[in-house]
Amino acid sequence: MCFFGIGAFATASLFGAHGGAFEIGMVWGITIAIAIYAARNLSSAHFNPAVTLAMCLSGRTPWKDLPIYVLAQMIGAVIAAFVLWIFFAASVQHFFEMSGADMTVVSKASAIWCNIFPNTPNGVVSMPVAAFAEGVGVFILITVIFALTEDANLGKPSNNIAPLFIGFTVTIIIGTVGPMTNAGLNPARDLGPRIVGHLVGWDKIAFSWDAIIVYTIAPLLASVCAAGLLKVIEPLQKLGYK
Repeated sequence: MCFFGIGAFATASLFGAHGGAFEIGMVWGITIAIAIYAARNLSSAHFNPAVTLAMCLSGRTPWKDLPIYVLAQMIGAVIAAFVLWIFFAASVQHFFEMSGADMTVVSKASAIWCNIFPNTPNGVVSMPVAAFAEGVGVFILITVIFALTEDANLGKPSNNIAPLFIGFTVTIIIGTVGPMTNAGLNPARDLGPRIVGHLVGWDKIAFSWDAIIVYTIAPLLASVCAAGLLKVIEPLQKLGYK
């Protein structure tokens, strides 16, 4: 999943292959839908520590499964990021030669493995705004996942097409939040590439407190909020379901 999503961002950054955040969001959305279809009978198809945490808090996933899921998510993200480095290392070097940048400064190339903000031309996205944007995006995503998988929700679509709606939701969120923060929305998707970025030479910029707050802490806090909302709404849904 990370391979295709981050790969789309890499081709956009290095080759101008996509028109904007919405097109990259489409790649992410389609990839996530396919991944859910492929894995949901083998696992719960979370792919995201924030989603796994929300599922544990809501009682849908046992707490003992949390470390296993998160470890698998992190390993997958690291492997995907490493393979992408093999793909694009020469292109990154060419980008440095053409732009005069290097691995000590933030650039379009570094953003592929080390998510950054602001990334707008006028740089108006502050850390609190970026963290809030990431948190809202994750909160919406998890709330939609809960709504699509709650049996008491009489308006939910068939389970056969629920992954498509989850993918569409990701696409819409990336189209909205992406221009501000690159739309991490997933601590594993963010931390895995950062680890690889640190190892290949971006050690001075790979990790910062601002990045940790925006791309890891904010999504996890949003996960807690989404699970809390479910605890309030779920009894009312079940009351109406009866």
